[in-house]
Amino acid sequence: REAGCPGQALSMEPIAPMDPEDWGPQPVDEQDWEPSAAEVQEQEQEPDDTLAPFVEAEREFVRLQAAGDHDAAVRCLENILRAEQETVQQMQDTVLSSLFERLSVGYNTLGMKHLKDGKTESACKYFEKAEALTDPANLHMNAESRLVLRAVTYNNMGCFYKSLSKLHTALQYLRKAQKIEERLNSQCQNPAGTQLNLCALLSQMGKHQEALQHANRALKLLENPSSSENESCESLVCVAYFNMAAEYEHLKKASEAVWSYNRAYESCLSELGEEHPLSQQIAGCLQQLRAKNRRAQ
Repeated sequence: REAGCPGQALSMEPIAPMDPEDWGPQPVDEQDWEPSAAEVQEQEQEPDDTLAPFVEAEREFVRLQAAGDHDAAVRCLENILRAEQETVQQMQDTVLSSLFERLSVGYNTLGMKHLKDGKTESACKYFEKAEALTDPANLHMNAESRLVLRAVTYNNMGCFYKSLSKLHTALQYLRKAQKIEERLNSQCQNPAGTQLNLCALLSQMGKHQEALQHANRALKLLENPSSSENESCESLVCVAYFNMAAEYEHLKKASEAVWSYNRAYESCLSELGEEHPLSQQIAGCLQQLRAKNRRAQ
């Protein structure tokens, strides 16, 4: 950051597990999914041999995901759907919803992994597969779970196109994610992350007043007791305040920027500690802004 230049708003990079050092949208928790084929079968008085291969495939998927072999996990579900295509087509209800939900999470996980590794072509392929899988035409998925995962996919695709500097396309996808999350209210996992992604993107596009509005919305979501944000929400609070401060700087509102940087720093110290890079970045921005204000007096 050059001396006297406003800070740059932070975006939530797409990752699978969320931790304080690497934020991003997180796939829907398994506890929120439809009962799996295995659970449905266990509830039946008579074993259903039709579901047996799907039960085994889901169990294998969970095992492979836990082992970190995401490619094999996805192939496992793809193979069973391909092999049992006729059976799947004859199923009219959402018995296989959890299998499709797991596959959507698997596609997003691989998309995130390939994006972080710089493999943009293959990342795009997996995100597009997740988008196709969560299309309204897929009646095998529980409607609510499908929408939650579609919002996750759109958010990730927004981050993907932002990484390619295709900002207007990124904005379209983030707007789609936002629309779904507003429709589902607190049922989505990380609506504040979408707001912060929109803030960073709009800031990069020079739309600082609009970016500031999204930072404020993120903060309101994070401070709402009924919010479904996960345990990293406190870390997101400091990012929301940091982004507010950066936008206030761009808008030449120095006193508001200082106040927001202070709140960001206090939150970051509490959650991440003084030695964390984000704490040091905020401290540096605050120091430069105060020095700039003194020179202007």
